[in-house]
Amino acid sequence: MRKVILLGVDGFGAQWPKPCRLNDVEIVAIVDNREEARLRMAKELNIPEENVFDGSDLSWAKVEADGIIEATAPGKRVERVLAALENGKDVIMAKPPVLCLEDLYRIRDAKNKYGKEVHVATQKRYFPAYRRIKNIIENEKLGKLVYADINLRVDGTYWKSGFAWRKKLPYPSLVDGSIHHFDLLHWWTGANFADVLATSWNPEWSPFDNNCDVSAIYTMDNGATVNYTSRWSMKEGPVINYFEGIRLEFQNGVLEVIGGKLYQNGRYIPLIADGTTMMDTGELNIYIMSDMLKSIEDKKDYYKTSVENHIEPFSVVIASVASIMNAKKIDITTFQDHLAEY
Repeated sequence: MRKVILLGVDGFGAQWPKPCRLNDVEIVAIVDNREEARLRMAKELNIPEENVFDGSDLSWAKVEADGIIEATAPGKRVERVLAALENGKDVIMAKPPVLCLEDLYRIRDAKNKYGKEVHVATQKRYFPAYRRIKNIIENEKLGKLVYADINLRVDGTYWKSGFAWRKKLPYPSLVDGSIHHFDLLHWWTGANFADVLATSWNPEWSPFDNNCDVSAIYTMDNGATVNYTSRWSMKEGPVINYFEGIRLEFQNGVLEVIGGKLYQNGRYIPLIADGTTMMDTGELNIYIMSDMLKSIEDKKDYYKTSVENHIEPFSVVIASVASIMNAKKIDITTFQDHLAEY
């Protein structure tokens, strides 16, 4: 995968040209529905006019390329990904991959049908503190995870690009953001989620149309309890972003991330660039792209970034929505078999 089409060139999409350049990947075409963004990126990347598309149709899928990087809003992503696969292209896509579980199944099935690769950019795994947590769990005798406390508190309007669609999204902090946390817990422990009881609310000062804040209790299939809060409506004061607010209590120790820095049993574990430059999704994309390219080229899911490995964390998102809407605990282990009921 050395020639790609970039879908979405502003916001998070603008973070991909540097990782492409550093990984010897050429962006040969771009797609965006905003003229100003298209023209600016076309000039920056020296893209010929015939390879600049507004996304009003799927004609871009015919451009000769090895794959696509899908960084647009996830609402209509499934059709674009299916078009790429049908035209023989591998896919790297942003999180959340889609907005409903059925679409994720469609992408998985099409990937297998056409013999191509689909990977999801799990940038947060590459944050130094989070990678060290994975290493400590695998190499030290912490015992099983007993309790996890995850707390997010941010101003959800911070990400200016894409706010228009996030503003209208049901449960935006959950549907758009929480998959990062669910993916991390699954990746760190290897455990799946067993059940969820969730609730949501929307403060009077919230800029979102729908309930944007979520609180939930999860049980994992290893017996661990997860106390989870995600707020995109913070009014003022210090934020708790996606690079902190993690506390993991094991049988034989505690790991905690505060201000982007890792503490083990209360002792600070120094890491290169922790709490500073590596709290940047664009920088993390450099590393994950290198690993995803290796997986794509060898057709082996070395780093568990394939679409199949995102069915579990995304199922947790959708089960949480079901718990909120039905005001009851949802059994996640059987949830996928009863989607029609919700």
